[in-house]
Amino acid sequence: MKKLILTYLTVLSVLTIAAVLSLRTVWPEQYPSLLFIIPLFFAVMLGVMIWLKRSNERKGKDRSLFFLTYRVVKILLAIVMLVVYFTAVGTQLLPFSVVFMIYYMCLSAVETVLFMKGEKKS
Repeated sequence: MKKLILTYLTVLSVLTIAAVLSLRTVWPEQYPSLLFIIPLFFAVMLGVMIWLKRSNERKGKDRSLFFLTYRVVKILLAIVMLVVYFTAVGTQLLPFSVVFMIYYMCLSAVETVLFMKGEKKS
């Protein structure tokens, strides 16, 4: 679990630095003012992942059930966050959505690879 957390936070940090640098230097007019919400959301999702994993282990349920539950919770919370952002802010929707999608896909790929490695060990 420690490797998952460390890798997740490393990828999250790299994505944040890349997003800020690329939007600030290459497309400064496209920089959403609330871009910090995206890494904050995925940091919270890491906490949700840890909570769901521990809850699943305490109940003695299968690891694949945790994986499926986490994916459903993650996509539902992502949709809620995007809808709230779109209705509350209403500006810079496309850049925010694209950056959010990049974060979502990259971190989902990292999670999937690390979960698969964990399943092979057990």
